[in-house]
Amino acid sequence: MRRMLPKWEDMKWTYSKAGVDLNKHHSMHSLAQNAIRRIAESLGVKLIEGNFTRLIPLNDVELTMHTDGVGTKSIIAWETRKLRVLGWDCVVGNVNDVACDGVTPVAVVDYIAVSSNDTEAVNEVIKGVADASLESNLALLGGETAIMPDLINGIDVSCTVLGIRRKNSIRGINAGDLIIGVESNGLHMNGYTLARKVLLGKFKLSDEVCGVQLADELLKPTLNYGKLLLRLYNDGLIKAAVNVTGGGFTKVKRVLGEMGVEFNVPEPPCIFNVIKEIGNVDWGEMYRVFNMGIGLMILVGEEEANRVETVINEFGLRHWLIGSVKGNGKLMVRLGNTAFNL
Repeated sequence: MRRMLPKWEDMKWTYSKAGVDLNKHHSMHSLAQNAIRRIAESLGVKLIEGNFTRLIPLNDVELTMHTDGVGTKSIIAWETRKLRVLGWDCVVGNVNDVACDGVTPVAVVDYIAVSSNDTEAVNEVIKGVADASLESNLALLGGETAIMPDLINGIDVSCTVLGIRRKNSIRGINAGDLIIGVESNGLHMNGYTLARKVLLGKFKLSDEVCGVQLADELLKPTLNYGKLLLRLYNDGLIKAAVNVTGGGFTKVKRVLGEMGVEFNVPEPPCIFNVIKEIGNVDWGEMYRVFNMGIGLMILVGEEEANRVETVINEFGLRHWLIGSVKGNGKLMVRLGNTAFNL
C-alpha cells in the first residue's frame, strides 16, 4: 500500500526540512576552526579569540578580517530586481559582527557572482555597498565580479571587512547581568531558506502580508548597529554584545560560556507569527532560526543598564529588557504564558 505523503499545509516545518541542518553547519565550523588553529600554530601567529571574530596583534593594535554573505535573501532580490539591499546587507552584516567585539571596521571588499552579463544588477549591488560603506565610514578597496552562467542561478553577494581594535573592551559575564534586546528590521539576513519554503508555498511575492507587499517585507535592509556598539564600548558601558543572526537566540552562547539565560521576550513582529502559523513551526525552532524581532543583544551590569538605554534612545531604536544571566547553563524563553527551552 502506498504511503500517503502529508499535504503541504500539514507539514511541520523545521530548518532541517527546508534544507539547512544547523548541526552539520556547526560541524563545518569546527573543521574550519581546526584548520585556523593548525595554521596559526605552524606559523607562530598569536590568535586573539573574540566572540564573533579572531584577531592578530600588529604593533600596538589588533587586526581582524571578517566575511559574510547575504544568503538566499538574494533569490528574492533577484526575482524582484530590488538588488541594492544585497550590497547594503553584505557590508552591514560584517560591520555588526566585528562591532560586537569592539572592533572598528575600516575597509571592505566585495564579491559578486552573477549568472549573466547583467551590468545593471551588479551596478545596483555596488550602489548598496557604497551606501553602507559611507554609513559605516569604510573605505571600499575593491572586489571581484564573476560571471558564471554554468554555476550561478541568479546572484550571490558577500563582503569582507578589515577591522582594528586598539584595546579589548569585552568584559567577563556574571550571573545577574542583564540583557537588553534591540529591535531588528524584519528577518535581516538569516532564516530565508525556511521563510521562503513556508511563505512562498502560500503567497506570491506581490501579495500583501502583514500590511505590506511580501517582497518588501522580506527585503527590508539589515539595521546597522556599528556606531551604537562602538559608542557603548568606548564609554565603558557594556560587557559584550551579540549580533542575532544564524542560530537565532542560541547565538548568545558565544558570550555566556557555561552560563545560561532566562529570556522574557516581547511579542514578535507580524511576519514571524505568519511563518510560525503557516509553517506549523515550533516556538523553539523559531527562536533557534530567526531573530524574532531582536537583532542585537547587549549584555550589561545592572548598575549601567539605565545609561545604556539612554544611549540606545539617542540612536532612535526600540529596545527591551529581555533577560538576565543565570548560572545553570540553560536557555529558556518566556513569551507571554508560553515557556520553552532552546
